[in-house]
Amino acid sequence: MNVDDFVEGFNSAGDFSELERLVEIGKVLAEECEGHEKGRVLGTLGNIYYALQRFEEAEKAYLDALQLYIKLAEEKEDYTPYVVGCLYNLGNLYQAVRKYAEAEKAYTDALKLIEDGDQKLPILTALGTMYAKLDIHNLAERYLVEAFNIAKTTGDARQVGMLLNNLAVVYLRSGRKREAGMILRMALDALERCGEDESLAAVLQNLLPFLDDEEIERVMNKLERFKNLPLDLEAKIVYFKARKAEHDGNLSPELYMRAGCLAFLAYRNFGYQSINFMHCFDRVIEAGGELGEDALTLKKLILRYYYGSQKVELKLDSRVGRMLVQVLQGGEIEADEPLVNVLKVIAQDLARAGDIADITQ
Repeated sequence: MNVDDFVEGFNSAGDFSELERLVEIGKVLAEECEGHEKGRVLGTLGNIYYALQRFEEAEKAYLDALQLYIKLAEEKEDYTPYVVGCLYNLGNLYQAVRKYAEAEKAYTDALKLIEDGDQKLPILTALGTMYAKLDIHNLAERYLVEAFNIAKTTGDARQVGMLLNNLAVVYLRSGRKREAGMILRMALDALERCGEDESLAAVLQNLLPFLDDEEIERVMNKLERFKNLPLDLEAKIVYFKARKAEHDGNLSPELYMRAGCLAFLAYRNFGYQSINFMHCFDRVIEAGGELGEDALTLKKLILRYYYGSQKVELKLDSRVGRMLVQVLQGGEIEADEPLVNVLKVIAQDLARAGDIADITQ
């Protein structure tokens, strides 16, 4: 395999086994090649290690490529963009492993070497996004605005939309809500010009607090068509549908149950405060019937084992209670997906805490 085939092999790799195979090929090629060809191999090896989350090996490969290109650039300036590329890769790596000072240095060193907007744009975006993540609002705004001004000249509406969304998040976190709302509408307009795209979901979610009821319904209907939405956003969509049905005189405990399960999973798995899942379960309990008993059981399980309320009297004679016992005993259950997932994570947490015996007796 030559260097071009190796690079293309990484770009077209379908799974981790292919990447592992390419690692061994890359090691051999790196020993056999010199100069720019060796730099390409080392950079691609770093990308492969990064994809495999072998971060220490990725760092070494990137640093080796960086040193090689620094020497080549000293002899010929044409290699300076490759130095920039190595620094950008290192910045992304350090950001991924939360070495933010090292990431900042890599990004800023790269920016010192370039004037070209095409290469500058992703670095400014990465640096601004990192500062936003760290709540360093003034620097986040500075770099995201600079990136936005470059992106406008490229005509890439999707890039413009996502930069505006990131900038709006910075404004929201710094209390500049009016500006955030205006920018989010600009982001939505830019992304809608691209056609339907899941990148709209992040913008629409941030925009929801700024919309009236009619606009919210339009946004929710649009979001519902997307696949693989974050759990907290999916919970909001289902909750909105449940409230709308209730407003129209058709209380839907099934929708409230689904919304509650999704919101609990978002809270338990990621710490996201989406909607009040306890309120959702209360609405199901008020509707009564078997589903109401299921919601009551879930509510008591969460109160006792996640909020430490030992005064809660827990009985598992409802359908959900019996299903939980079945999961704890290693059996399979059939139910709607979010409910099954809730019962599985509760069972895992009970097993980890050593609380199985009291329940399964």
